[in-house]
Amino acid sequence: MPSNKMMLYGYILILISSCATLKKNEMAEHQIELTNENLHLINGTYENNEHMRPPYLDYFWGSYLKAKEFKILSKEVTEEKNPYLITLKVVNKKKINATVKIKDRILKTYTIRGRIKNGYFEQNRKMYILPALLINEYHSSKFRIGLLENDKVITDYRKIEFGTVYFFQPYTNTASDYNQTHNSTEH
Repeated sequence: MPSNKMMLYGYILILISSCATLKKNEMAEHQIELTNENLHLINGTYENNEHMRPPYLDYFWGSYLKAKEFKILSKEVTEEKNPYLITLKVVNKKKINATVKIKDRILKTYTIRGRIKNGYFEQNRKMYILPALLINEYHSSKFRIGLLENDKVITDYRKIEFGTVYFFQPYTNTASDYNQTHNSTEH
């Protein structure tokens, strides 16, 4: 079998078996199980909690950051220590609108698409493949939101990335963040 064909089969096998999956964990203490009927309970504005763990600025709250957004977020949040707020508004059982604000300025508005699974609103898997001459990359990520009794939301996140630089130097990057709580600003 030619080596090109073997490489192709190898890449296909890796892609099939390398999707980011969130661990199936027990419901957190004081967590309300989300259903299609009570999903509207997560409507509200929340302050992102980054005091417990460092933020993953490349992907947060179910959205990728563009270079401009990354620069603003890096400066405002990391350097100047300004919190950013996320407003969630349920559109229907498969969509939640999210608006990210820093100092009353809207940074980004987007829609999180997903479904209810195991008491959480779980985002559909986000994937991309970047085949290029210099850098080849595969990225897979998942995000989910849960609700706690004390007007807080809880988020879980996982990503898997791997690729090569100049086809010679392989790299991997895996990150996960579980049970991150975010306080409501409306009380």
